Amino acid sequence: MIIANPCSGRGKGRRLAEAVATQLTEGGAGATICHTTGPGDGERIAGAATIQADRPDCIVACGGDGTIQEVANALAQARTTSGNGCPALGLAPAGRCNDFARAFAIRPVVDSIVSTLLTGTRRAIDLGRVNGRYFCTIATCGVDAKISSFVDRMRMPLRGKPAYLYGAVRLLWRDQASRFRFDGDVGEIEKVLFVASVANTPFYGGAIPLVPHADPYDGLLDLCMIDGIGRRRIATLLPRVIAGGHSEQKEVSFARLRRITISTAEPHEIWADGERMGTTPAVFEVALAAVEVMHERSNVEERRSKEE
Repeated sequence: MIIANPCSGRGKGRRLAEAVATQLTEGGAGATICHTTGPGDGERIAGAATIQADRPDCIVACGGDGTIQEVANALAQARTTSGNGCPALGLAPAGRCNDFARAFAIRPVVDSIVSTLLTGTRRAIDLGRVNGRYFCTIATCGVDAKISSFVDRMRMPLRGKPAYLYGAVRLLWRDQASRFRFDGDVGEIEKVLFVASVANTPFYGGAIPLVPHADPYDGLLDLCMIDGIGRRRIATLLPRVIAGGHSEQKEVSFARLRRITISTAEPHEIWADGERMGTTPAVFEVALAAVEVMHERSNVEERRSKEE
């Protein structure tokens, strides 16, 4: 089954789903397409498919990270009851950022997607969970969450990293850092920060490697903290973050954890996978082996070797 968001990528979701379905059929695998018409449809359609007597072996999320998040939530919930009998998650990236698919080196190319679905491996990966919902990539509640909200509201012609960078330039120069409190696997910490993000995979904002070492197989989440700093330092640090060269900077710190509570004096919005996930205070935790994803393991290893 292919669950496609026809609006993703200015219509790319519809076109990509049709092309993938055609090649899957030619390759001997039956494929049906279900189009979403609004928020929550992906989760509803995938959830209904998991309880069918003739449920599909794989449900392909064709759209952006938000569409993938919806399908992943349905599959993770079904997996808690049906275990290995749950369909695998397939990826056909067609959105503005495609950061989850990027973590598995899955490109928005029909031949590559179909090859992965037909000959790839299904392997269980971890997801993050916050406020009762699963997320796939990075959950943010600092200035970067405000940037995500800004980009979502503006619906500008820019896509992916350029849109995120435009939002960053607009907001970082006028926004203030906030005081965060962390309780859990990192102990008790209070810090004034610009960025407070919990990562399951490395990328957000359209290929920005905020947490290059984040690994959805390791049973852990990664907390990234960037201290509140002046405008001049922001101007020099931002290019390093975009290039993934910020890990050794003194204002940047990381922690690995299974569970953490993040609190702020005033509620801060939480964003993940391009979607709003509630507000602080909130508990962030790893969901072990939450879904099985179709991918080529060699692709992931190739991406990591390039980053190193």
